[in-house]
Amino acid sequence: MLDIPNSRSSHSVPTPRGGGIAIVVVLILSAGLSLFFPAAQLDLLLCLLFTTLAFALLGWQDDKHDLSASSRFFIQLLIAAVSSVWLLWNTSLWALTLINVLIFLLSILWIVWMANIYNFMDGIDGISAIETIVLGTTTAYWFTMADSLSAAFICIAVAGAALGFLRWNWSPAKIFMGDVGSLALGGFFATLAIFGTSTQGIPFLAFLILYAVYLTDAGFTLLHRIIKKEKWWQAHRSHYYQRAVQSGYSHVQVSLAVLIIDVFLALLASLLVAEKISAPFAIAMTMGVLSLLMFLVNSRFKRFKSN
Repeated sequence: MLDIPNSRSSHSVPTPRGGGIAIVVVLILSAGLSLFFPAAQLDLLLCLLFTTLAFALLGWQDDKHDLSASSRFFIQLLIAAVSSVWLLWNTSLWALTLINVLIFLLSILWIVWMANIYNFMDGIDGISAIETIVLGTTTAYWFTMADSLSAAFICIAVAGAALGFLRWNWSPAKIFMGDVGSLALGGFFATLAIFGTSTQGIPFLAFLILYAVYLTDAGFTLLHRIIKKEKWWQAHRSHYYQRAVQSGYSHVQVSLAVLIIDVFLALLASLLVAEKISAPFAIAMTMGVLSLLMFLVNSRFKRFKSN
């Protein structure tokens, strides 16, 4: 399966895609092994496994056949709905109240959004492998501190698989992750956030800060395209990381910049989890740093474009 360059691509030569299946295989194997850990929460771990595998299968079919946007979105909603029911079944949130229905709907949207964000942001060499390494390592630490060793084992295995994949995906990439990897990882980290918040008491805000590079870039780009009345559901090259590449930075430079920012956000989120800093301070630091970076990237992009 070759990814053929087009006007929206950030690469210039046909490159194999679907390499993310290697990370998915490691994730599935580690999830299976984690079920035998002491005090493993079998139902929740199986939900995590189901969500990842379902998104991986959808992504694999999309890599092979280029499914329509409407069919992809419908299947994503179904997967997210099943996952949300599964996650909330054994919690107090399952009682039929207006607020719990709202939480259920937000859970569905969160899982679908994260799956698509990972897919949108996987557009240059190394970026999503780096994101996965940092997210997997950080969440492994959080779950270890929360005595959820089974979840921690899965997270560190995913980080290790991404590190191995990075060798082949580093610029110039020999293979791309593809939808099979990006959709699966987005669904995995989305479900992991709900799992950690509902069962381990990890603040959901900590996950938002940890995921903030992808959330902020994709969120502001989508908002900008909606305001400009563009067809926001179509592929494009207007993400901030893409603008950075278009303004002269290499894939290596942009991916390394993402690594530095991710490490900073991981430290900030971990301090929040450890209750060493307040939520308002963590939010202000995250928004301040990312706003400054987006401003700098956009300014350079405009100058580069005008020349």
